[in-house]
Amino acid sequence: MKIRTLSITLSAAALLAASAGAIAAHPGEGEHAPHTITVEPVRSAEAAQKILERERAAMKMPELMVGMKAPKLQIAEWVKGDSVRGFENGQTYVVEFWATWCGPCIRAFPHVTEVQEKYKDDLTVIGVNIWDRKKNRETGEYTETMPDLIQRVDEFVAGQGDKMGYTVAIEESDKMAENWMRAAGRNGIPSAFIVDGAGKIAWAGHPMTIDEPLAKVIKGEWDLEEGRKAQVAELEGRYFYPRTMELLSDDATAEQGYELVYAMLQSPMADEPMMLNAIAWNILTNDKVAARDYDAAIAAASAAAEKTDWKDPSVIDTLARAYFDKGNRDKAIELQGKAVEIAKGTRMEADLTKTLEAYKDASNED
Repeated sequence: MKIRTLSITLSAAALLAASAGAIAAHPGEGEHAPHTITVEPVRSAEAAQKILERERAAMKMPELMVGMKAPKLQIAEWVKGDSVRGFENGQTYVVEFWATWCGPCIRAFPHVTEVQEKYKDDLTVIGVNIWDRKKNRETGEYTETMPDLIQRVDEFVAGQGDKMGYTVAIEESDKMAENWMRAAGRNGIPSAFIVDGAGKIAWAGHPMTIDEPLAKVIKGEWDLEEGRKAQVAELEGRYFYPRTMELLSDDATAEQGYELVYAMLQSPMADEPMMLNAIAWNILTNDKVAARDYDAAIAAASAAAEKTDWKDPSVIDTLARAYFDKGNRDKAIELQGKAVEIAKGTRMEADLTKTLEAYKDASNED
């Protein structure tokens, strides 16, 4: 099953760490504990669309979208490979943004190198260093000169050797971070853009997911409109997660928030299991949630489990917690046992087992 990945406020790793083995009382419970509600599920695609459109009204589209002309290259220093003066007609480019402090960027270097080697006659990859010059955190002023940054990045790239087998550059004074990344609504690195033979942005995303769109762009089979739709879907995913949490944090808008959760399950965002898992876990445990709807948590976590083929123990752990909190102890024990079985031999096993034992103890006390 093909699953798109999405960067969300709560990372998958953080969610896993937060969820595994957690059966303590909900944070914030007591005098001001969240109450429980049950919101009627949104079952039709038409009703879901109306809710999504209602929430989209406050969402701003970025200035740089797929199909638009690529901004110019603004480079302070070409560190490796030949300099690129501009985007030539008929040539495909990948402009990939990275920093020396970015672990995921470093892990992506070999794959970006493979991409350059695979399409060496038709593709120019440019790795652009951004967000790397040292600053004073309080004032925002640079504490590192450009010559020092250039020297540091140059030494870093030299140390990577063949892992960075493509052209590498340093941006000029935050200009590419501003005109590419921020303009496209992209807030994290590594991040890559495909520029097609007509000089237009054809795709934007994580470099580890670039293979399929890049192959189509080079073959002339890429549909810019479909690429734009994919970009909008990703942007919406990153918008709707914090929007949902915002609505659920206020008792006056909690019902509206749960309607949005159900609407998302009727949209392409239903293909984002880690986002759905994060939403479900927050419904169950976040002390800022004003009212808990266990049925909505079960629906979101169940969808996440389906999208991960019931093979992700952290997702199943969330679903088990939802059933436990609703009062279905037998179902919680069954699911938590499944999570433990899948997690055998991993670091999660011990924590998940503790949670399973806690569920069993609670059930025996009833």
